[in-house]
Amino acid sequence: MKFLLYLITCFLLLNVFATAKSLIQDSCKKAAAKNRKLKLDFCLKSLEGCRQCKTAKNLGELVMATMKNAETKTKRVHAQMKKDFDAKKYPKDNDMLVMECLSDYSGTAQILDLAMETFEDHDYKDLISRMNLGMESLDACDEGYKERSTPQISPFIKSNEFLTHLIEIPIAFTEMLKRK
Repeated sequence: MKFLLYLITCFLLLNVFATAKSLIQDSCKKAAAKNRKLKLDFCLKSLEGCRQCKTAKNLGELVMATMKNAETKTKRVHAQMKKDFDAKKYPKDNDMLVMECLSDYSGTAQILDLAMETFEDHDYKDLISRMNLGMESLDACDEGYKERSTPQISPFIKSNEFLTHLIEIPIAFTEMLKRK
C-alpha cells in the first residue's frame, strides 16, 4: 500500500514538473517570436534555473514567478555591489557614480516589487510601465559613466544587461496575457 502511494506521488510530481517545463518552453517560444528584444535561449535558461518558474501551472503564475526572479536577482547584484563598494573595490573617483548605481538598483528592486502588486490587480498596462521604468533605472547607471567629462564604460554593464533581459521576460509574458 505504501509503495502504491509513493508511486502515485512520484507520478504526480513528475507530471507537475513536465507541465511546468512545457509551459516555460511554450511561453518563451511565443514571447520570443513576438518580442525581438527577448532572446529565446536566455529565456529558457533563465526560467529552467528558477525554482518558482518550474512549479508555475499557468501563464499568470509564470509572470509572477519571473517578476520575483528578476527582483531577487536585482537584490543579489545590489548586495554584491554594496559589499564591493564597502570593501573599496571601485576607484575612489567613481564613488558618486557607484552610489548612484546602488540607488538605481535599489529603485529597480522597489519598482519590481510594486509591479507584482499591480499584477494582482490585473492592471497589465501599469505593470508593463513599471517594469519598463525598472529597466530605465538600470540604464541610468550606465549613462552616468558615459556622461562623465572623460566618458567611461560602466563596470556594471554586464549586470545591467543581464537584469534588463531578465525583466524583459515578464514584460513579454504580460503582453501575452493582455491578448487573452
